[in-house]
This record gives sequence, C-alpha cells and structure tokens, in this order.
Amino acid sequence: MSLAQRLHTLMRWRGIKSQNQLARISGVPQSCIHRILTREDRYSPSRATLLRLARALDTSVPWLTDGVAPCAAAAATGGACHPDDASDGYCAEIRALLRQQPESTKKTVLLAVRLMLQGAAAPQASRETPVNAGSS
Repeated sequence: MSLAQRLHTLMRWRGIKSQNQLARISGVPQSCIHRILTREDRYSPSRATLLRLARALDTSVPWLTDGVAPCAAAAATGGACHPDDASDGYCAEIRALLRQQPESTKKTVLLAVRLMLQGAAAPQASRETPVNAGSS
C-alpha cells in the first residue's frame, strides 16, 4: 500500500470527504494533499507535512509513510508496547514479528542484521586503511 492509498483510506475511516476538509483540519495546503493522492510515489512530502497529516488523522508518520504501526503490531501479537517504540515503528514491527519465532530463527535474523551492518560499514573502513599497511 502506498502513501496515497494509506492517506485515502484514513480519510475514509475518519469521515473526511474532501481534500479541502483535510487541508482545513491538518493545516496542509490542499494542493499538497492533491499531489500526494495523485502522484503516488513520484511526490515526497516534507517531514513537517507528514507530521501535520499524521496528527490530523490520529496516526503516526511511520504508518502513514511505510505502513508501520508503532504499538499496533505489538498489541496484535499480545505483546506490550515499549517506550522506545513510539518514535520507531520499525523496531516495534521487528519485535512483533520475531516474538512468535523459535529461538533459532531469532539468532539467524540477528546474525543476518549484524552481517548487513558490518557490510555497510566495511566500504568506509577500507577507504581509511592504507593499501600497503601490512607490508614492510
């Protein structure tokens, strides 16, 4: 589901019938709302715009942009919402997805994440290391 689809769905759920009505509620210009709804992924609104829309629609920016609900995923699996999750919906979703997995799967996922992060850091580290560092 795209940002435009989530925005349109939330408007329907909240009983907001027009772009003008959402503009009045959120303080976001109607033209900006129109761009979001019609240009799909070719238009990227500013963080401030997303915050205003999320506040007006009683949701979070991570859900609006990526479909990640900070505490809903944890609640759906019977888990608790952690204080850090309010600002980072990605961690909440990962936690909720892994909660029901066996210990071996959790270890495999952790190992994969560590390897990805090491791989992301490796190019920069290799640039800092002199080419002939080992030869004397």
